[in-house]
Amino acid sequence: DMEIVMELNTFIQNAIKMTNNEKELIKYYFEFVRDQVLFDFLPEIDDIGAEEVFKRRRGQCNNKTVLLFELLTRSDIKAKVNFSTIKKSIHRGLFPSVMYLATPKEIGHSWIEILVDDMWIKLDGYINDKELFYSALNLNKSKGWKIGHSVAIGDCGASLEFSLKNDKFVQMDGVISDLGLTTRPLEFLRSSNNPNKVNFIKKLMYKLFLPLIRSNVERVRNST
Repeated sequence: DMEIVMELNTFIQNAIKMTNNEKELIKYYFEFVRDQVLFDFLPEIDDIGAEEVFKRRRGQCNNKTVLLFELLTRSDIKAKVNFSTIKKSIHRGLFPSVMYLATPKEIGHSWIEILVDDMWIKLDGYINDKELFYSALNLNKSKGWKIGHSVAIGDCGASLEFSLKNDKFVQMDGVISDLGLTTRPLEFLRSSNNPNKVNFIKKLMYKLFLPLIRSNVERVRNST
């Protein structure tokens, strides 16, 4: 609605005033989406716009990517969204076993790429809020998992710290197939190209298990 649109506009205007340069603004948006928009699964899956994600302050990778992309591009920062598939084991420990077994081996995923100093930089550290991330790291370590609880630990570990050096990621090690770059992320997510597009039965199953999935996310977040 118009109230949310105006609230988002005001937020962007204030962010621009509060920061001194483009890099500071990118960092401000990155940290806002990371920690003020908590990682969570929504009833709409991917079919939700930036304004609504901003309003709810919750979302999974694709939802948070749509919001961050909106913030960046409306501030005249050049950005693209890279869609991909990722191993379903990224959701291990969050999805109930029946739901996890019914999930395809590869699921839809995304991250942001921004143009800084004539170089395209990949960012995915905004996907998990700090509380969830550090709790997930501890749980994965205790179970001997490289991937699970929304974190993929690569050879150099995993980090949600802001960096413009293409060196700190939280899920990149779980990525399988590259589905390409776009400047129209919501259009892609609503198309048949989105691997997360499911039929009526699977969507019903997802909604049935959603309270338990969300409860598991909270359990992980509060486990330390």
